[in-house]
Parts: sequence; C-alpha cells; structure tokens
Amino acid sequence: MQNQEEQTKKEAVEETIRELELEQETQVVLIDVKKSTSIIKFLLAISLPFRLPILGLIKLSQKIKLPITIKMMLLFTTIFAIIFIAFAVFLLASINHHLGETAGDTIYNLRIYSIVIIIIAVILFGALTGIIASLMLNPIRKITDDIDTITAEDLTKRLKPADSQVEFQNLTNRINWLLDDIETTFNRQDSFIADASHELKTPIAVVAGYSNMLKRWGSQREDILSEGIEAIHRESENMSRLVEKLLLLAKIGKMHTNLSKFDAIKVLEEVVNGYKLLDTKHDIRFTAPNEVIVFTDKSLLIELVRTLCDNAIRYTSTDGTITISCILTGDNAFKVSVADTGEGISELDQILIFDRFFRCDKARSKEKGGTGLGLTIAKSIADALGGTLQVQSELGNGSIFTFTMY
Repeated sequence: MQNQEEQTKKEAVEETIRELELEQETQVVLIDVKKSTSIIKFLLAISLPFRLPILGLIKLSQKIKLPITIKMMLLFTTIFAIIFIAFAVFLLASINHHLGETAGDTIYNLRIYSIVIIIIAVILFGALTGIIASLMLNPIRKITDDIDTITAEDLTKRLKPADSQVEFQNLTNRINWLLDDIETTFNRQDSFIADASHELKTPIAVVAGYSNMLKRWGSQREDILSEGIEAIHRESENMSRLVEKLLLLAKIGKMHTNLSKFDAIKVLEEVVNGYKLLDTKHDIRFTAPNEVIVFTDKSLLIELVRTLCDNAIRYTSTDGTITISCILTGDNAFKVSVADTGEGISELDQILIFDRFFRCDKARSKEKGGTGLGLTIAKSIADALGGTLQVQSELGNGSIFTFTMY
C-alpha cells in the first residue's frame, strides 16, 4: 500500500515537471516570436523614408494613362536617378569633408563630371529599361493579337502559348478555359434555338390551320367547331410540354449539382408510390434492399427516374408491367433500373435513342404525346451526376434503362 502511494506521488511530481517544461518552452517560443516581430517592425520603420517615395511614384503612375512600357521605363528610371543622385551627393560630400579647403577646384570638377555621368547613366538606364520592358511584355501583345482573331462566328480558335513564363502560361490557360465555356454555351444556345424553332413549327401550323378553318366555317358547322377546338387544345398542350422540356434541358447543361447524402430507397419509393396513385392501368413495381446510402444530387436523381418512368409508361400497353429497381453492387456502383414490357427498341434505333427529338416511330410518338426529348434529358442528367445511362432492349420484348454511378 505504501509503495503504491509513493508511486502515485512520483507520477504526480513527474507530471508537474513535464507541465513546467512545456510552459517554459512555450514562453521561449513566444519570446522568439516577439523578437522576430520587433525586428520586422524595426526594419519597416527604417525603410519607411525609402518606401514612401516609391509608393508615391507607383500611385502617380497608376493615375497617368500611358502604355505600360513607358510607365515602367519612367518609374524605374526615376527610382534609379534618385538613388544615383543621392549616392553622388554623399560621395562628393565625403570627399569635400576629407580634403577640406584644398578641394575647391577638385570638387567643382567632380560635380561637373558627376552631373554628366548621372545624365548619361539615367539615359542609358531608361533606354535599357524600355527595351527590357518591351521584350517582357511582348507576350501580352501576342495574346492580344490572338484574341482579336476570335469572333462570335468562330469560337473554335484558342490562344497559343505566348511565352515560357509561368505567369503568361497561366493567363493563356485561363483565357482558353473561358473560351471553352463560352463556346459550349453558344453551341447550347444555338441548339436550343434550332430545336425549338424546328419542333414548334408543326404545332403552330396546326393551330393556325384550324383557327383559320374555325374562322371560316366554325360558326356554321358544329363538327368542324368541335374538331378545331380539340386539335387546338391538343397542340397547345404539346407546345407547352415541348417548351417545358427544352427549358429543363437548357437548365441541366449549366446547373451546379447540389450534393447530399441520403437513402435512395426512401426517395425512389416515394416517386414510385406517386406513380401507383396516378397510373392504375399499369402494374408498377419497386424492388430494392432495405437501405442504399448515396452521395449525389437528390432532385436530379428524382427527375432522372421520373423521366425514365414517363417514357416506360408511354410505350407500354395498359396490361404491361413496369419495374423500378435500385441496388448497390459489390464494387460500390449505385444502379437504378427502369424495366418495361413495352414495344422495345431496335438495335439500329438504340444508337440514336438519346439524340434530341429522335423518335423510333414518329407517328406513334406524336399520338402518345412524346416530344423526343425525354431520353435526352435523362442522358444529360446522368452526365451531370457523373454517371452513365445505358439501354438494353429488343423489339417486342420491352426495354431496360440503367443508370450507373460509382
């Protein structure tokens, strides 16, 4: 018992000694930091008379509108002249002090020589500074010339490396990245305008045709009136749906993903339950394990599954089955599949199925209210989430669309 108490006291003493040593080391470090700070403050105070004129010259040069080469030449030449004159004055004063009264003619000659040397040195220094500044800034001129060749009509050109200096290389790379984004945005905008104008022509023509027919004979014949109203209503819904899809497609291309961690089973189960309530004509099933935790954009994932479900419902007969499944594979791949027992897709059409406005059967797609944008939107969402979207299908035996994300 006594030995245990002695051991406890010994450990307490050792712990106290360690704490004192640590406190002493901390104080030493703080003293060193304070010394370093004091030295820095002292050096800054000493250099203040030299820094103030330089800072003043820099501020003054910023207000004057001149080419940067001339500004650099004037700035450095002025600083050099000030330093050189100060050194010459100090040197002449020292010589005059040591020689005394006998230095009259010598000091006078030295002053003349000093003025001539200072003028020549300043001129030469200014000329050399101008040449060096011009050479150093020549890559900027090359970059400017390359930028002048890029126009809105041709955004494929890119800047060439202007110089081996890291700063200019970084500038060139940043501008090229910006041009890549601009070209992508312009191409997306051009595609959006072309697609919208192309697809809206038909419904607009139908609406215009039926409105003219109603204007001429609608008040006299009830069958024409009924047919015209039905056609205009149908085509207006098609236009509304088309514009909505186009806007969503344009939005997906430039949106930022909002990543979060969630249980994909609960989220997809809510989506499937919603379809079961709205669609009682199809057998809609959902198969998944108890829990699948993923880290992705929840709203985009929901939109992707809804788009695939809409497509499956549209091309599956009323007695068909649609199965949505979700799994997490052994290699940490998150997979969502939407399988149907519908019409299926031929091998030739599977190559083009994700292209804008592509329809396997254009006539039947129009009847079913398809825009030809659903699978394009699904593919764009899959790309935005960093995954892939693949299709397995056979004519008459249904289709399986699978989204995979690692």
